[in-house]
Amino acid sequence: MAKRLTKALREKRRWLGVLVEPACVTRSDVEERLSALTTTLEPTPDVRLMDFFNSKQRHELNTPTDFNAEEGGIAILRIHLKDAPTLRPLFQAEDAIEQHGIRSLTTSGKIRLVRQRLGLPKPERSR
Repeated sequence: MAKRLTKALREKRRWLGVLVEPACVTRSDVEERLSALTTTLEPTPDVRLMDFFNSKQRHELNTPTDFNAEEGGIAILRIHLKDAPTLRPLFQAEDAIEQHGIRSLTTSGKIRLVRQRLGLPKPERSR
């Protein structure tokens, strides 16, 4: 019988809260930016877009955060822990918005904490 995949055996993740340039207004725009970035890296990291709020949706939320002065959309990315040392410096650079269209705001091992810091609502669960 195969060994059961428990939480301890799963690959660890990091959640990145990122600022996305105002030109990206749809999820597909952000996914295109991410795929263009990840294809240039070796080995190709596994990056998944979890939540995305463009600048208009973001201003409609009206939740106070430390990042309200920033212009653009907000997204949450899931990356594997092994890929974090490669990706985080790219997103934290001073010119990350100009180069990649994405800049890191916050990071955590729990998506709940990233949503809380960015002032994003917990999405409705579909059953």
